Amino acid sequence: MNSPTFKAIMIGATGATGSHLLLQLLSNDKCVKITSISRSSLKIEKKNNKKLNEILIDNMNDLSRTETAWKGNDVFFNCIGTTRIKAGSANKFSNIEFGISLEAAKMAFNANIPHACLISAKGVNHKIWGPAFIHPLFYMKIMGKKEQTIVENYKFKHTTIFQPGMLSRLQSKDSFIEKFMQRKNIKLRVDLLAGAMIKEAEGVILKRSIDGTKYITGNNQISSILK
Repeated sequence: MNSPTFKAIMIGATGATGSHLLLQLLSNDKCVKITSISRSSLKIEKKNNKKLNEILIDNMNDLSRTETAWKGNDVFFNCIGTTRIKAGSANKFSNIEFGISLEAAKMAFNANIPHACLISAKGVNHKIWGPAFIHPLFYMKIMGKKEQTIVENYKFKHTTIFQPGMLSRLQSKDSFIEKFMQRKNIKLRVDLLAGAMIKEAEGVILKRSIDGTKYITGNNQISSILK
């Protein structure tokens, strides 16, 4: 009996985790089509990648013109992520993490995609005091607000929220301390996080997961999915 196949759509494919997720999906025989929606072009070899559909759009806060691309997919991956420094301000950070995530969730939900799989962070809480001038608290509040709003407003058949701790972005020359932190799961390698997301999506396709919202919290719990 052939294993079930699936089609995926994602945002954040140019980021640290998203780039690994994309490459792993392209090499995964079970994934027959992957659609990436982003502002900047993917930095991969696109020739002969027949199952890759790349859509470039200037305004990620309005995905209405990509409506057709969302239809017929089995899973929506949200790998979007930034920092206040990279974004340029607290408002821009919130616009990316919260605004774009909600716009994409709306598109996925309206297209009847059964499974939404997104990256958040361990310890987030939308109820905490998180002023913009204290970024660690602001970050936790915005990420918690993203989780809570998506779960409450968009009732996907399956919603999986990954809440990792510190992440290792796999620099070409990781230090001894960095490698030690990876071995002890103090830092989770982004390629392993991507692999866990795919494994979870495959489990949903194979009906190994119950309906509803599932939180996978902490680096140890995420790593255990791959064992």
